[in-house]
Amino acid sequence: MTPPAAGEDRAARLLALLGLARNAGRLAVGYSAVELLVKRGEEPVVVVAIDAGPGQRGRIARWEPVRLLLADAVTAADLARALGRDKLSVVATSDPGFVKGIEKIGF
Repeated sequence: MTPPAAGEDRAARLLALLGLARNAGRLAVGYSAVELLVKRGEEPVVVVAIDAGPGQRGRIARWEPVRLLLADAVTAADLARALGRDKLSVVATSDPGFVKGIEKIGF
């Protein structure tokens, strides 16, 4: 068995961290919840699935203020699977501890 590539390892670590944030109640899940977090001015880290639709990606790219927009880290299927959902293409957190953890992963 070959070890995972660096990008796969980072994605797995990101998904695990997002799962912890969800369990702690510090993760906005889904478009509406993330949009509300941004509109409140909390400057979150937003994770958008690689394969999210172009219209949705365009609307998300225009959100301000956002601390970091990760649009090339995980697929929608991986994001949904990791967070126990059927479909999911965007999540966000503004919790300082989780933001620091995401930055430590190298994003």
